[in-house]
Amino acid sequence: MINISCKLLLVVILGSFASAIRIGSFNLHQYGPKKSSNATLTNLIAQIINDFDLAAIQEITDVSLKAPIVLHEALNRVSNLGPYTMTLSERVGDSTSKEQYIFFNREATSGLQLLSASVYDDSKYDYFERAPSMATYKVKQPGKSGVKMFTIMNVHLRPDDAYQESVNMRHVIEDFIIRHPEYFSQTATSYAEAIIQNVENPTSQNKPSLHTQHPILIVGDFNADCTYISLARQDQLRSIFFADFKWMINNQVKTNTRQTCTYDRILINGNNFVNAIIARSNTTVDFGTRFGMTLDDALRISDHLPVKFDIDW
Repeated sequence: MINISCKLLLVVILGSFASAIRIGSFNLHQYGPKKSSNATLTNLIAQIINDFDLAAIQEITDVSLKAPIVLHEALNRVSNLGPYTMTLSERVGDSTSKEQYIFFNREATSGLQLLSASVYDDSKYDYFERAPSMATYKVKQPGKSGVKMFTIMNVHLRPDDAYQESVNMRHVIEDFIIRHPEYFSQTATSYAEAIIQNVENPTSQNKPSLHTQHPILIVGDFNADCTYISLARQDQLRSIFFADFKWMINNQVKTNTRQTCTYDRILINGNNFVNAIIARSNTTVDFGTRFGMTLDDALRISDHLPVKFDIDW
């Protein structure tokens, strides 16, 4: 993972961090050389991302690696509240068409400090077409929520295998706990309990029940609706495989730009984190309406809408 900060003069912001911050996820649909070379399009995308204090981005597709730099620079040009740092993953994917993930963090408003970032090592198991990326952040000024740090996992699941790849995220969680026992060591037994509670191969009789002081978020393009995952299988994911997660984006919220399917999701494990989310803030960002776009114009931005929530630390 590469962490890049923009060398700009940061105007001192009076006071502390905003009481509520916005965390979002956005699939940019093949953001590569063609899109990044279109300054008008890139500026619009930057304005959309600028609404978020922390943003998880999927589907950066430039083999030359220039597109993420172009987007980062455009984002910092439109941000009046301080620069974003960019945590950029390696290129991932089993096919010749590889992608990168990004985390954009505007620390001046998010109040979040990056602690670690990585891509899941899928070389032994081949669980995913594109291995998930993840980052752990420290809340610099914890508030009444009690949340001091959390980990966010960024996914773009293969459409034709979306159900199984969703199920396979339990392996990613297990691997993360094992590699980072320091995040699960609040008591003498909390690490061992986390391993037991995270059931890697759940059944209706043996459901996962992860309950730790370290919140875990899974966000991104799950392709979790319509022809890719049936309603029956969606119910299995909710009631068995991720029964210990709060599903913040339900099927009443349509996340594709045509607003016909709920592909993008936000899953959260951690009661303190969930309880700090501002009611009814978990939804999409309709950038087409915001910018007065036709459907065709909006689709040039992406075939996905961003999903988001607001949280008060």
